[in-house]
Amino acid sequence: MNRCKWSEESEMLQLYHDEEWGKKAEGNNKLFECLTLELFQSGLSWRTILHKRENFRKAFADFDVEKVKQFDEEDIERLVADAGIVRHRKKIEATIENAKRVAELISEYGSFDDFLDQLPEDKLEKQKVLKKTFKHFGLTTAESFLEATGRIPASHGELCFMFKS
Repeated sequence: MNRCKWSEESEMLQLYHDEEWGKKAEGNNKLFECLTLELFQSGLSWRTILHKRENFRKAFADFDVEKVKQFDEEDIERLVADAGIVRHRKKIEATIENAKRVAELISEYGSFDDFLDQLPEDKLEKQKVLKKTFKHFGLTTAESFLEATGRIPASHGELCFMFKS
């Protein structure tokens, strides 16, 4: 079966490609997980992040927004020392700030899903809103997040069995 080239490296990438990527992710903590993993992926390979996913889940309290927003300097130091994740201080600090922002969005919109559902129709405008809303989040990372969570069509290669013209 033909898949996107990036997913051919490992079974884990194939499963992610086939079962998660581009399918609508829902729920505050699940979306926060996707947001965080895309943030950490910036500048690295998705393979690296996906293989560390379980470690990220443990390190960030299963991406429980309410818990992560309360992380303090002691937690930051613990995470910077955690060899099981990507030990990038600015990305760790951004994740904590983003948890606070997600909590605010949940309070304001009812859920992270509802916030995402009210974004403009235009893809670039969606990306710009996410870039302004979240810390350490550029347009490319925003686009990857929107694709990964099924908010915009995933860009499957033409030979991929999931490609839609």
